[in-house]
Amino acid sequence: MPEDRLDQLRKGYAEEDYCDLEPPDLGPLRALAETAEIADAAARLADAYGRPLSASDPLAPLARDTARALTEAGFTLHHCAQRHPLYRLGGVCLVPVARGHDPDGRGGVVVSWTTHDLLSLDWGRWREYQGAHDAMNGALSEVLDALGFEVWPFGLGGAWIVTGRRAGRKEAER
Repeated sequence: MPEDRLDQLRKGYAEEDYCDLEPPDLGPLRALAETAEIADAAARLADAYGRPLSASDPLAPLARDTARALTEAGFTLHHCAQRHPLYRLGGVCLVPVARGHDPDGRGGVVVSWTTHDLLSLDWGRWREYQGAHDAMNGALSEVLDALGFEVWPFGLGGAWIVTGRRAGRKEAER
């Protein structure tokens, strides 16, 4: 989408007051998000080795759906590859895990919270780091559940594995 069209959408969305009795038309905002935040979230998806997630990966659709839903809920995806220059920022880490690599045999997308390096690397603030990490991982479970995903504990560090949408719930019902 051309940049001038994006500017028009941004301006038109920001100037609406939405005091009408009719719900707002989310089409322009959705178009803007599709080309910005949601596209950025999908581009950040990586496999367990830090390589860009292949479109042919069987877990790619679930990873994209999870990334989209969390982005719409206001979360920022973490650049999980340590070599990435924005790795230090933290956020939600999504890693597809094949059924054969999941101890419980489910397979899915592992979701966990990562704090900013300023907190996680500060040895004098370990309790703050641990508290924030635990609280945010717990919140992620609640948010994912509210968004209609099947969520299970994964490992011992507070991570969760998303195995799909709950039965009877389609992505379009958001």
